[in-house]
Amino acid sequence: MAGASLRAVSYGLQRGSTALVVDLDPRRFFSSSQRQRLYENAEGRCQRCLQLLDEGWHADHRIPWADGGRTEVENGQALCNPCNLSKGRDMHFRDTFVPRPFQANLIDRVLERISAGEDRTVVLASPGSGKTLAYQSLATRLIREGMIDHIAVFAPRTALAEQCEIGWMTTDASGNVTGGLCDLFDATKRLGKIRHRVNEVPLIPGGERNSGFVATYSALVTNEETFTRWATRNRGRFLLIADEAQFCGDDTDGGGTRAGELIKKLHEYALHTLLLTGTPYRADNQKLILADYEPHRDSGKERLVRHAEATYVDGIAEGYLRTFEMKLTDARISKRTMSDPETGRGDTLLEFNLSDDGSELRAALKDERTWKPLVDLVVKSIRDKQKFNRAYRGLISCMQQAEAKKVVKYLHETYPDLRVGLAVSADGGAAGQALADFKFKPMDLLVTVRMAFIGYDCPEITVVGVLTNYRDEGHLQQLVGRGLRVWKEGPRPRQQSCIIVAPDDPKMQNFLNVLRDEEMQGLRIIQERDDDTREPGEFVQEAFSYVEASVATTTRAASNDTDVEADEFLLIEGYKVMADSGEDATKLKKILEFAGVSVQSETIPPPRSEASAATAAAAPRTDRAQIEILKSKAADAVKSELARRGVTPDKPGYADAMTRANFALKQACGFSADEANTLQRAEKRLQVALNISKHLA
Repeated sequence: MAGASLRAVSYGLQRGSTALVVDLDPRRFFSSSQRQRLYENAEGRCQRCLQLLDEGWHADHRIPWADGGRTEVENGQALCNPCNLSKGRDMHFRDTFVPRPFQANLIDRVLERISAGEDRTVVLASPGSGKTLAYQSLATRLIREGMIDHIAVFAPRTALAEQCEIGWMTTDASGNVTGGLCDLFDATKRLGKIRHRVNEVPLIPGGERNSGFVATYSALVTNEETFTRWATRNRGRFLLIADEAQFCGDDTDGGGTRAGELIKKLHEYALHTLLLTGTPYRADNQKLILADYEPHRDSGKERLVRHAEATYVDGIAEGYLRTFEMKLTDARISKRTMSDPETGRGDTLLEFNLSDDGSELRAALKDERTWKPLVDLVVKSIRDKQKFNRAYRGLISCMQQAEAKKVVKYLHETYPDLRVGLAVSADGGAAGQALADFKFKPMDLLVTVRMAFIGYDCPEITVVGVLTNYRDEGHLQQLVGRGLRVWKEGPRPRQQSCIIVAPDDPKMQNFLNVLRDEEMQGLRIIQERDDDTREPGEFVQEAFSYVEASVATTTRAASNDTDVEADEFLLIEGYKVMADSGEDATKLKKILEFAGVSVQSETIPPPRSEASAATAAAAPRTDRAQIEILKSKAADAVKSELARRGVTPDKPGYADAMTRANFALKQACGFSADEANTLQRAEKRLQVALNISKHLA
């Protein structure tokens, strides 16, 4: 196992031309008992700013450990997180990042576990908890401590990988930082560029330190040798991140995914591995890789051993997650069973409510008389939210791509002024760009299948439409989590809420109870299938039946602490129209009850639709995307020059002319289009292409 403990006993510090060899204390971090003594000596206050210490306080070396300071109480001091982050080994780092308690705890636990010789840390975190920034901050801390040179991140989807690169740091062709969360940290020494890699080599430019790469689990499987070779060369000097680890399987017993086994292989070379998950189990009932489990007395299931955790409760308490209101629409289902001619009995028709029996949920959601009213309710909810802020928007998740396209078609026909985006995997790279554009362009609603429900960060989403039949709690938590993140540029957190529009089936009602109880513990095991009670080999001929019709009927609402029945909901929605209010129905009911007014049914006028607007902005692009744009512009410049000379695609000899022009371009700039794999090279190639006439005979 590579580099799990700190084995260094000396450290060479280069100061000018003099090398100073310092003996290091083999124990890098203070123990729990030492921390307790430091806390008591400081009387619970930061020994720099004298503010009361919170849970994320730091046990710090007065004489830095890297300079030979001993890990002893006499050389320790209790500091609050901001004071410690501003204290560098040889200089003061002027960071503005103030971690949440969860983030500070995650960083501390990793440092403690590295000190104790542990090689992994498991983190269970609900959507929106800030785990990405937490591991980026952790990497910066480890870089400053001289413990790692690089960070290797793996995520389940390309959109997440690109989001990691863009969110942390964007640069121009000259290498200048143009934005990103990296600005929260002193540029003197911090984690540098995190490049999204698919099959490019090198993963990190030769000789570059304090940087990293991010790739998908799929890319890892496709290019195993590339990543393994890199890990071997950087043994013990990198932090390995398995993001959304619930999507990374284990092949120990022949199941799971190849990616899981490869992550375990890379783990052997890392200084430390950080597993970040939103669920204690995979969605296929398998255990997480590299994780331990223990018996759980209450549930009877094995419980994931986690070393840091962030729950929905934490998010509400700390103001980074929203409260919710769930609007549940019932439906009347007609199920016809065909008769057996031999029995002489006719067809049978069974009618039942979706709220009582959700066994035909998938078929019900395929009936436009069920899904269209749900879509209408999503649009109405978005319009309500936009009365508070026009930049608010919504998300609809469908079962399959065919359903998603039907929903988009219906939206275009019914609400022509609505700005709708579509992101489905069949669209390839265009889908990823649609996800990026939705966050920065004036939009109202995004329709997708599964692409946007894992790690997609767009806090303007405040309405989530559930048009899927998936009822695994983990899937639902990830999906509604897209609308639970507090928008920092919006109203105060306590004034923000998420509207969840969903069918009123029993399993959705169970999920409502989970949210209400604030027991957001992440994904749980997919509900077990019903036991097959038939004897082995026994054949049973089942009657042929199908859902003949499914028609949406009534809608009710429920929030963390309030229920609004169908007739009350209809009445309150009418009041909202008359008062031009966008307030949540459950909140209005509470206001009326406080005023001593009962909600009673009466005729309600139809709701009014309203156009919205948002401020346009350009979506940042990854290095790869910028490189492709520059290469495309270079190609267009060459074509334009040939066209100016009368050489067009419809003319004889065009292919030969293009070959000669591209060869001249390569000779002039020194490399081909395929070799223009950095921003600097792509920019140089474009500049030469813009002046290609000088290099053509």
